[in-house]
Amino acid sequence: MEFAKQYLKILSYVCCSLVFAFASFYLLANLYHYFELKKDFITNFSSEQLVIDIDTKINKIAENANSFNANTYKGKVDINKMSLIKNNLLQCINAINNETMQTMRTKDRITIVDVYNLRESFDDMALNDCIVRNLYWVTSVDESFGSSYLVDNKDVNKLYIDSLLSSTSYLKKDLLNNSSYYYNTAIASSSVKDNTRDGFYEVMNAYNRVADFTLYVSNWYKMEAGGAA
Repeated sequence: MEFAKQYLKILSYVCCSLVFAFASFYLLANLYHYFELKKDFITNFSSEQLVIDIDTKINKIAENANSFNANTYKGKVDINKMSLIKNNLLQCINAINNETMQTMRTKDRITIVDVYNLRESFDDMALNDCIVRNLYWVTSVDESFGSSYLVDNKDVNKLYIDSLLSSTSYLKKDLLNNSSYYYNTAIASSSVKDNTRDGFYEVMNAYNRVADFTLYVSNWYKMEAGGAA
């Protein structure tokens, strides 16, 4: 009996030691994972050329949208549709310059977490709120719009929209797998930083393409409202 007690005590010590060792490894692994995710590359978000280009397009979209005056409008498109499209364009501005984008404007160092958040906001806002909810109608316009600018190009517009909808689907997997639990090396660190930089430009290029398409629609809108694109 005494032997059995001693045996069980030794066994319990061994189990506790194994649990402690596993917990320590798990803690250290996650600590390393945390520091790996914090690796960044230095850049001033607002001074990036892509961001400047997007801001320029946003300002032009707002100008085009606000060119419509219901009191003086005499175009072919129903006036209620014109008012709705104006709202669509303004909603797109908010979707492109979303909360995540505004937060990024305060940063001069970008991490892989920032890139991941930008990509998530791109899906939720730029794609869903702007393209799908507010601009997808350009793929089914009819002759009542009275302009070849959209009517003759609706198939091309659909192809462009479809390419936008799939533009960053592969990036999410890369971002999620961008760090590991393995021993840190100069090569591993460099890889994370490279992926952070590359991922940032991939996402911002996707934002820029959405801004391009929104601007394209807003140029038609300004022409229809009575101005020149």
